[in-house]
Amino acid sequence: MALNIDPVTGLQNASIAPAKQATGGQDLGSVDFMKLIIAQMRNQNPLEPQKDSDFMAQMAQFEALNQTKATAQGMKVLQGLSELSSAAGLLGRVVTGRQVSAVGVTRDAVGREVFGAPYSQLSTDQRTRVNRDERVQAAVADIENAGQEARGTVDRVVVGPDGIPMLSVGGKVLDLFTVSEIR
Repeated sequence: MALNIDPVTGLQNASIAPAKQATGGQDLGSVDFMKLIIAQMRNQNPLEPQKDSDFMAQMAQFEALNQTKATAQGMKVLQGLSELSSAAGLLGRVVTGRQVSAVGVTRDAVGREVFGAPYSQLSTDQRTRVNRDERVQAAVADIENAGQEARGTVDRVVVGPDGIPMLSVGGKVLDLFTVSEIR
């Protein structure tokens, strides 16, 4: 399965992601909705049938819900782009912020470099090889500093496995949202 990462932003982008199939979760798809309508029509009381306008109202509500979901997903993408833009604007600047665990970011970076795929898509053997890499070992050793304040020049922007941009400062990873000082 290919990971749908926007080549320009490096973020998972709903606009390039394939349509999700119904997985039996909480989301109702169009097919599920139509099955419900058909079941409702088959099982209605013949002495008091439901009006066509009632079915049309249900369909309109379903379409409005779909439009709201699409708008929310678009807003999420815009938020991601805004965060990435803010992070990129800090390149070369000296910042002070809170350190986060760099293990996930480092594992992803090493997995992509060595195997051409993020850590989550690697086999067990490949994950073992990634975890033995000296960069991952250094990130694991530095995990005790997560939450500590750090200062330095932003040398690159990294995107975590969750798609959230973070700042790399001399090998340490800072949470973009904890930056308290910019020089």
